[in-house]
Amino acid sequence: MLKVDRDRYFGYLIKTLIFALVIVAIFFVGKALINYFAPFLTAIVLAMLIEPIVKLFQRLKLGRGLSVILAMIIFLGIFASISAFAITRLVFELKDLYNSLPNYYNDIYTTAEMLIQRATALYLQLTPEATNVVEDLLINTFDKLKVLLGQMVTQTPSSTIAVIGKFTGAFFSTIVTLLATFFFSKDKALILGFIFRQLSPAWQDKIMTLRKDLFMALVGFLKAQTIILSITFLESFVGLSILGVKYALIFALIIALVDILPILGTGSIYVPTAILNIIWGNYRTAIFLLILYGVIITVRYIIEPKIVGTQLGIHPVVALASIFAGLKIIGVAGVILGPTIVVTIKACQHAKILPRFK
Repeated sequence: MLKVDRDRYFGYLIKTLIFALVIVAIFFVGKALINYFAPFLTAIVLAMLIEPIVKLFQRLKLGRGLSVILAMIIFLGIFASISAFAITRLVFELKDLYNSLPNYYNDIYTTAEMLIQRATALYLQLTPEATNVVEDLLINTFDKLKVLLGQMVTQTPSSTIAVIGKFTGAFFSTIVTLLATFFFSKDKALILGFIFRQLSPAWQDKIMTLRKDLFMALVGFLKAQTIILSITFLESFVGLSILGVKYALIFALIIALVDILPILGTGSIYVPTAILNIIWGNYRTAIFLLILYGVIITVRYIIEPKIVGTQLGIHPVVALASIFAGLKIIGVAGVILGPTIVVTIKACQHAKILPRFK
């Protein structure tokens, strides 16, 4: 009996170690794939997104290649139209804001003059020792600024070259992504056939199950992000409307779109705007913006694990733990990669590639 228990626990330990190694392998392989094969991974996702449009054109008796080209044109046309509308609207709002700046000039000038007068009065009331400390601090600050400006001037040519290089790289990546999307979609049957011929019938079933689960997870993730961003948009729109902001709808849309971007988030708009209102003396507006930001962040932290977990088919606690662990281990990208790894493990278990949890 003892030997049986020992063998059972030993087997369980081996499976646990293998499972941990698989998780580590998935992490490093996923990171390498994202770093080195991002255009091709993007192309696979785009090919999956345009597949319904391709099938629609094929029902109209068009060839697969022509159907793919037309589907890509429609997809890119919709994306370009939405982007053009957003950029045009943003430029219009910025132009309107620029034309309104003269109206705020006196307020800005008065506020700056008041701050200078207060700083001067405070400085004159300081003791000689405190005055020396302030002067030393200002001298050190100006010296550091001078060094920083010198470095910026020195590095400007290399920075310009680096920016040009990044634009060139982005353009090249875009071309590679579009070409890869075309070939992935056009030769879908050929590529899948080649892959499946290398696998045994049992593994073919596993891969099909894995592919279906991962696709459903992708759809669920996109739905979750859409729901979260819609809630952020509505909260911002209602809050800014209550505050009486003139272009509440446009600003709420911009805030929701900025919330998609890594690192930035809604705080990159609400916090600086609140600080500016404090400087201008609009304390009520600043407090309201900070409260609105706090409400948005709190609601997001409460609903995100639940929505992500529901849409991805994992428990909210698991979703929360994967988001938190991904954020701590990888950074902002871990917010997406963490749940992705969990969903991949679950899909592998469903496809019987990995052992299920008891």
